Amino acid sequence: MNILECLDKFIKARHLKRSEFAKIISLSNSYVSEILSGKRNISIKFKKGFQSAFGFNVEELPHRMQISPENHSVREQGEGGTDNATYCKIPLFNIKASSGHESFVNDERIGADLMFRKDWLYRELKSNPDNLFILSAESDSMEPTIKHDALLIVDKSINRIITEGIYILKRGDTILIKRIRKLSQDTIELISDNPSYGKEIIKLNKQPEITILGKVIYIWSVRKI
Repeated sequence: MNILECLDKFIKARHLKRSEFAKIISLSNSYVSEILSGKRNISIKFKKGFQSAFGFNVEELPHRMQISPENHSVREQGEGGTDNATYCKIPLFNIKASSGHESFVNDERIGADLMFRKDWLYRELKSNPDNLFILSAESDSMEPTIKHDALLIVDKSINRIITEGIYILKRGDTILIKRIRKLSQDTIELISDNPSYGKEIIKLNKQPEITILGKVIYIWSVRKI
């Protein structure tokens, strides 16, 4: 499915008219219509408007599961009276992801599930709940962006580097959190937001043990009072 097809489904899933979508991304209806009909290429200002309005890059659409809130609108009540049409569970993995040195060995046992309102997930994260998981950070190398012991919501459907962002990657048995910048088709740069830590350039064709597990789409800082 190409980007234009994904855009069409994306707009329909939110019950928007093209004119309403154009207004949301701060462009004229005629300009957006030409892009959506394939008469004009997707421009930089279209990409910037989409990013600003929806919180993620338009290039990520083909790699995300299609978001269809209406498919979840009719559900039976779950055990204990929890309304499955309103809430969903996201697994919290028993993984301490290291954003610093490669010192952590992966433990993939699931620790628990956390409950979230579906409307909040669709509205704020623009992601299908089935694609999400949560893990905790175990280092200060991504500070101030990610605090030590922060909980990270990760979209596992984004399993390759399209745009710069914070990703969860697996290198051998180690789970890492890094900002990743794509330098070329097979070269990436691993960046720590904390300037005390260095950067690393990696040739993917020389390190096949590296796997992208997902992109961090929400940071939930937890602090004891």
